[in-house]
Amino acid sequence: MKINPKFKVRRVADEDIVLVQGRNPGDMTTVIALNETSLFLWHNLEGRDFEQHDVAELLLQRFEVDDDRAHKDAQAWILQLKENGILI
Repeated sequence: MKINPKFKVRRVADEDIVLVQGRNPGDMTTVIALNETSLFLWHNLEGRDFEQHDVAELLLQRFEVDDDRAHKDAQAWILQLKENGILI
């Protein structure tokens, strides 16, 4: 999977956000605020193919988490991106 290059992180009012346009006419735009961890993952994975284990490995390298927590957090992060149509 890969982060769709049409989505970009923007800094607005001291927050890092991604705007997700509605898929159908009349759908609202969604604003996704990225916390420090999400922003770290985004910047390290943007422009490359990755799998859940790649996300977990980044979490293990950067944060003091155990393997189980890293994989659960990686799965949750990927799910959020998928649900918002950000992954291809």
